[in-house]
Amino acid sequence: MPNKKFDFFKRFEELPAIFYIVLAVVSLAAHIALCSYTKLDPAVSGVIVVCAYLLLSAVVAFVIHKRILLFRLQRDASEEQNSGVIYTFKNYLNIPYAVVNESGKIVTVNAAMRHIAGQKNTLYNSDIAGACNISLEQILAHTEAPTSSANESTEETAEKHTECRTSFGGYTFRVDCHALNSKSKRFYMLIFKDITELAELTEIHKAEHTAVGYILLDNLEDIAQYVKVSYQEEATKVDKILKGWASSINAVIREYERNKYIVIMSRQSLLGCVKNKFEILDEIREVKVGEDNMPITVSIGISTTGSTLYEREHDALVSLDMALQRGGDQVVLRSETGLYFFGGRTKSQQKRSGGHAKIIANRLCSMISSASDVIVMGHTNPDFDSIGACVGVATLCHQLGVDVKIVTDIESDNFKACTSRLIELADYKNIFVDAITGLGEISFGTLLVVVDANNFRILEAPEIAKNSFKTVVIDHHIKKEEFENEPQLVYIDPSASSACEMISEILECSLVVGKLRAEEANVILSGIMVDTQNFTRTVGSRTFAAALYLRNAGASPEYVRTFFKENFEDYRSEALFGANTEIYMDRIAITWCDGTGSSNDRVLAAKAADKLLSVKSIDAAFALVRIGSVVHISGRSNGSINVQLVLEKIGGGGHFDVAGAALSEESTSAAKARLLDAIEEYFKDISKADNE
Repeated sequence: MPNKKFDFFKRFEELPAIFYIVLAVVSLAAHIALCSYTKLDPAVSGVIVVCAYLLLSAVVAFVIHKRILLFRLQRDASEEQNSGVIYTFKNYLNIPYAVVNESGKIVTVNAAMRHIAGQKNTLYNSDIAGACNISLEQILAHTEAPTSSANESTEETAEKHTECRTSFGGYTFRVDCHALNSKSKRFYMLIFKDITELAELTEIHKAEHTAVGYILLDNLEDIAQYVKVSYQEEATKVDKILKGWASSINAVIREYERNKYIVIMSRQSLLGCVKNKFEILDEIREVKVGEDNMPITVSIGISTTGSTLYEREHDALVSLDMALQRGGDQVVLRSETGLYFFGGRTKSQQKRSGGHAKIIANRLCSMISSASDVIVMGHTNPDFDSIGACVGVATLCHQLGVDVKIVTDIESDNFKACTSRLIELADYKNIFVDAITGLGEISFGTLLVVVDANNFRILEAPEIAKNSFKTVVIDHHIKKEEFENEPQLVYIDPSASSACEMISEILECSLVVGKLRAEEANVILSGIMVDTQNFTRTVGSRTFAAALYLRNAGASPEYVRTFFKENFEDYRSEALFGANTEIYMDRIAITWCDGTGSSNDRVLAAKAADKLLSVKSIDAAFALVRIGSVVHISGRSNGSINVQLVLEKIGGGGHFDVAGAALSEESTSAAKARLLDAIEEYFKDISKADNE
């Protein structure tokens, strides 16, 4: 920075003449005053004033000129020092440098700089960006100390201070910038340090950084159960494809268990796979089994995180588990910048068998029995599936003799509709509580069971989940992100039709025949019926088996259907969607309205999307409704369009044919525009994958 002290004394170079004139005027005024108001003789008064004037002028002149002399000596020394530094770099050091002015124009360079820049002649007055491929503004942005705002920590501010690099003349340089002041002008000395070898070594290290992955043929055995044929020939084909793929990217692959592989590759090879969006998924999907030509799919989990192979291997296994929980037929890549998903183009099949449900049931019963008490909770704005799953877990707790509370919205219309008979039972009179009461029930020995949700932000009481020491998650929705605190038991199966279906399987494995009461079975069955649209969507053999179990326990489909009756206001509100409907791309229906302000508008939107799906030639339908400051989107598909992938592009999620999203602080028209962009992007991805 310029020396403010020097600038101050520099102004005194023009001060003496003005000072003497002012002092003379003051002295004359003093002489007139003495003559007018005193009895002094004018001659004596004049002598006194002249003497005072001469004395004061001498003192001031001495002080001022001494300061000016000191300033000039220091300024000359500073300029001589700057000139000495430049002379040293120019004549004795073979380090490229350039001196530029404040506008980035070159003042001088040394021979080394001209040689590397490929210029034999002088570079005087040319822009520094033309010589070294980086402007002065960019250099200063990297090298000058950043200022931190009141909301930023020291660490956040330090992260902005990054090393400045540039490449020219076949070399890579680190640029150091030093400010120089000469004759009140600002200059910058730019010193270029050769780091070419270091940069090359860094790139080699990054390229050879090891990534670890797990590969699982996630549906081969399950497909064989349905097609009733041997799948060994197809498994051999997949094995050959996987090993050929690994060889093509210079990776190492080993089958450590039947139809399970571990793969090790470099980051450079991984980047190639990311670029082609893991086309290995499509290649394996071409392998068919049986007369129905059912495709084989694989799930892959890969990780580049962690400082050791052990950490990467563990993270890869977690990524594989997430791929399975999301429905399989996809890759989950965990890198330093986050999670990335590839694939997921096929509808998930029901993979989990009754044996797996028995394992989960045994583990859950053990955890409930060892807990002091249990809290069961579903998502906010509970539907019949959430309420029914909570009731199913409460039934299990009652049979095991453990106190249980269900945290839910007891004022919800859905809650009142399906529990009118249930709350008359002695076990259920005081079991349902609100979020505040539930938070007060937590203790160190409490077990929290979360059902019909794996995103803790949408739970009825997220604070309870944050303060829970032991947590179980049972859900049928695709997992989108990692848990902040990993639960002790996670049972997520996107191939299940509903959470109530999963709970029914657990109850069938755990309860003695006759212990499930009809009132409980009715509520659980309502969850299956609502999520399958009365057994018309996402239905498999497991779904009907669960329904048969509940029917044998006394559940009545006729009575359950009375839960779904809507009041006249809802019926009239549902008609609002028909006023704004359009067909997009000749196969997608979109409807929207601003809603009535009721939380039940989400249910009405889902119904509107379901009705649109029944229109001829419509393969997918989306209904948008505003509730407060949030626009909710319900997506439905007949199985030919993956609405999950569409809505994931705008922060939503769900299943292949049933999905949803919520956009905050958006107008309905803006939300619709974002939805249309997501649909176009989805079809572009599909088209690109098909062409490849």
